[in-house]
Amino acid sequence: MRLILIIFITFLTFINSTFAATGTGDAEVFKVTMKKMELCTGYQGGDFHNITNNSFCNDPVVLGTGEQVVDIASVNAGAAAASYGDAALLPLGETYTHLRVTIDKKFTVKTSAAIDTGGSDDTDNCMTKSITSSYPTSEASNKYTHRPVVAEGGNSGSSEEMNIYFMNGEKDSTHNGSDATYVQCTNANCSKNSTVNGRTWWYTYLDTEAALAANGDSNIAQSIHRASAATDDFVLVYKLTSPYTVSLMPPTIDIAFGTQGSIGVQEVSTSQGSGTPSSNDGMCSFYIAGVVVEITIR
Repeated sequence: MRLILIIFITFLTFINSTFAATGTGDAEVFKVTMKKMELCTGYQGGDFHNITNNSFCNDPVVLGTGEQVVDIASVNAGAAAASYGDAALLPLGETYTHLRVTIDKKFTVKTSAAIDTGGSDDTDNCMTKSITSSYPTSEASNKYTHRPVVAEGGNSGSSEEMNIYFMNGEKDSTHNGSDATYVQCTNANCSKNSTVNGRTWWYTYLDTEAALAANGDSNIAQSIHRASAATDDFVLVYKLTSPYTVSLMPPTIDIAFGTQGSIGVQEVSTSQGSGTPSSNDGMCSFYIAGVVVEITIR
């Protein structure tokens, strides 16, 4: 029996901010920290804030647990990810219908080539760059509350590995469309930012199955990143293409990834709240655009 679950993960679906241009590019490095993989016998769902409850994954069986970093842009990514789970743990005769995956909200990426935001000339050559000193306090303290920026060109024309995090946000269905959820930096050390400039920046994350489906996401539930939830986990639930029943032959799990267009970058300007930014003040602000994951159980 061979089941194929193709997962299209669109990580950031709705964004409100003062950038006027955005572009995407491929990843030379795209490191994801896997934390847990579970198979489920059923799913009822509910409030996405409760995604770790058993209503989102009935009778969960843990295939893999513990932190494992996988560079999904590498040629050996599938084997490394598949080795994380032990399918021999599955009980004979049990039928599974869903998969729940927990990963870290931190991603370490490196652009394979410069990305043009399509905005001003200041952001037509955006490259990832190590920016551990670009937060107002520290990366550990500000990783979910402040989104840093870098000038184009990377480090003297070379891309570097760069940590990107999911920013604090709220449910798309309940956010009032005005309250800030994070601070957008507008210069390299974040002394200039959205708070100083008197602007409001926020993320809203899709929080209903219908909204995810309408957006083309194949996950049916995902955790909402918010300030009130002190966790480094990002949890997603998927429905298998068809139920899987464990037989005498232990299944094998193959995982493949696609990272084309997985790194997004936006032009951030200090001079305008909307429209095309003025020249000489545009900065590159990176985010995770999405990846494609294909999981085969056979």
